[in-house]
Amino acid sequence: MSTSPMQVSEARRFQQLRGHLSYLKLNDAAEALNRVLDQARTERMSLTAALERLLEIEVEATEARKLAARERFACLPEPWTLADFDFAAQPGVDEKLIRDLATLRFLDDASNVLFVGPPGVGETMLSVALGRAAVDAGHRVYFTTAAELAAKCHKAALEGAGRPACASSQVRSF
Repeated sequence: MSTSPMQVSEARRFQQLRGHLSYLKLNDAAEALNRVLDQARTERMSLTAALERLLEIEVEATEARKLAARERFACLPEPWTLADFDFAAQPGVDEKLIRDLATLRFLDDASNVLFVGPPGVGETMLSVALGRAAVDAGHRVYFTTAAELAAKCHKAALEGAGRPACASSQVRSF
C-alpha cells in the first residue's frame, strides 16, 4: 500500500499545525484539533468558521483558568452570591444600596466598602457576595476580616516591615 504525496503532505501539515499550537501554548486548541476538523468536515464548515471554533475553545479554557485563579486568590470563605441573601429577613439592610454596590461602580472610583453591624445581620455574607461578583467580573479580590487585617498589620509592624502588606493598594478588603 503506497501513500500519495498529497496524503504525506497533509499528514505533515497536520503535525506541523499541532506543533504550532503546542509551541504557542494553545494546548486546549491542540487537544480539540481532531474534533474540530472532524466537525468541520461533517458540517461542511468554512475554514474561517473552523478556525474561529478552534480559537473559541482556547479562549474559553483560558478564561476558565483565569476565573479559577481569581477564585483561589480571593479566599472567599463561602460560595455565597447576592441571590442567597434574604433581604426580607433583614429589613434594616438597604436593598437598593446593596444592589447599587453590586454594580461594582465603587471599584471605578477606587472606593472601599465597609459593612458594620451587630452579629447575624449579614455583613460577612454581603461582603462575600460582592467579592464573588467582583471575581466573576474579572477583578482580583482578597477577602479578609477586620480581625485578620489588624493582626497582619500588627505582625508587620512588629517585624519592622517598611510597608506592611495590609497597607498595599493592591489588596481590596470587603
